[in-house]
Amino acid sequence: MRKKPGAGLRVVQVSDCHVSSDPDTDSRGVMAGSTLESLLPAILKFDPDLLLLTGDVSEDASPESYGRVSAMLSSIDVPVLALPGNHDNPGVMARCFPRGPWGGPLFYAHQGWQFVMLDSTRPGEICGFLDHGHLEGLRQGLARSRAEHLLVALHHQPVEVGSPCFDRYPLQDPELLLEILEKEPRVRGIAWGHIHQDYSSEYHGIRMLGSPSTAANTRPGTEKFTLDESGPACRWMVLGQDGVIQTGLLRV
Repeated sequence: MRKKPGAGLRVVQVSDCHVSSDPDTDSRGVMAGSTLESLLPAILKFDPDLLLLTGDVSEDASPESYGRVSAMLSSIDVPVLALPGNHDNPGVMARCFPRGPWGGPLFYAHQGWQFVMLDSTRPGEICGFLDHGHLEGLRQGLARSRAEHLLVALHHQPVEVGSPCFDRYPLQDPELLLEILEKEPRVRGIAWGHIHQDYSSEYHGIRMLGSPSTAANTRPGTEKFTLDESGPACRWMVLGQDGVIQTGLLRV
């Protein structure tokens, strides 16, 4: 019998899969499809209620790559909330993952929590951006929300994580987002991908969580991408009815 980290809404965050259309194509020296598949038993054992897919799902933005990831995640048999990363093509990705911020922020309610999915990508750019329309959609959605607790997700990090190799490609003008969220006392956490490493801190009482990659990760604090030999990982969360977020990593 598995040991539960705690009672509450069970969520797995899968990020930066970098899967290609060709199963024999590698990403940063690893077979990204195989590493994602190797994590599935740990995810199934955790028994999530919901899965967050936080960007760079594909390496080549091909329909075939999204189909491969969708087929693998279908074995988990839970709702998938997806958002694109800088490697993704949102229009292509949306065909396989319809629950996403494809026409503006996605608000999705589940067991007393509301998930807010934000598209921080801009075509041709590595850094993240949230334009005026997206921010206004966020304000309006927060005003309409009646959820007790909110978890916000995007691809790009809104704070420095202490690793120059990724801190040079953050969310631009993050204060525009943080100013909105820090005024909303129901926001319990902000989760993102992009940084290929585990990150956890707190900002104005909000839990800040960066997820590692299911493909290749870097050692924290490095100037250049330096492969972390501990291998692929994804984040688990247990979201309590009291608003508390318990979290850790799942590995092979």
